Amino acid sequence: STSSSLPYLGFGSGFGPRMRVGAVVGLRASRSTFVRFTVLMAAAKPPPMVVFDLDACCWYPEMYQLWGDSPPFTSTSDPGVLKTAKGTPVRLLGDVRNIWRELHERRIVVAVASRSDEPDWARECLKKFVVDKGETSMWDVAQAGELVEIYMGSKTGHFRALHTKTSVPFEQMIFFDDDPTNIRDVERLGVTCVLTPNGVTREKFDEGMRCYMAGKAAKP
Repeated sequence: STSSSLPYLGFGSGFGPRMRVGAVVGLRASRSTFVRFTVLMAAAKPPPMVVFDLDACCWYPEMYQLWGDSPPFTSTSDPGVLKTAKGTPVRLLGDVRNIWRELHERRIVVAVASRSDEPDWARECLKKFVVDKGETSMWDVAQAGELVEIYMGSKTGHFRALHTKTSVPFEQMIFFDDDPTNIRDVERLGVTCVLTPNGVTREKFDEGMRCYMAGKAAKP
């Protein structure tokens, strides 16, 4: 990662000079899930940054459960499934693939805060899960890995690192994680946090967006 802070652009911008958050443009009625997402986002100012845990939140099994198995991970005919060297499937959970694609299309900053036991394996998966019909990977969506924080310790450290890189205030972030301890820790920073016991489903994602826009905590 770079030592200098990346300037915060806000919604609709990526990185670069600062600009106002909240403009919604380019409604694409041809995609029902995209329309649903855009209508929700148009209701109020969306979060400039959405942060995801990985193991048991974006995909399953968790990396430590693959000990004894090994990379390389390879793509399959299903873009939501990778396989290990021994053929064990690693699957994206819920509606993760579509959600990451939609966030990328709306130019909303996407980041990762993970404590995966095998950071290199997790990074490889991020690089090989493709979220669109082209070659855009989850790694690409997370600013080519610039906003991927994977290490042990309280996730408040991950979020402070993300804040330093982007200047996005904690109160303008939303976080999805399957671990209640992480949710409690990060909530204290002012981040809107959503517990995802079954991964990031569309229901949980929509709930989190509504809670963020209403300034309320998500239901456990």
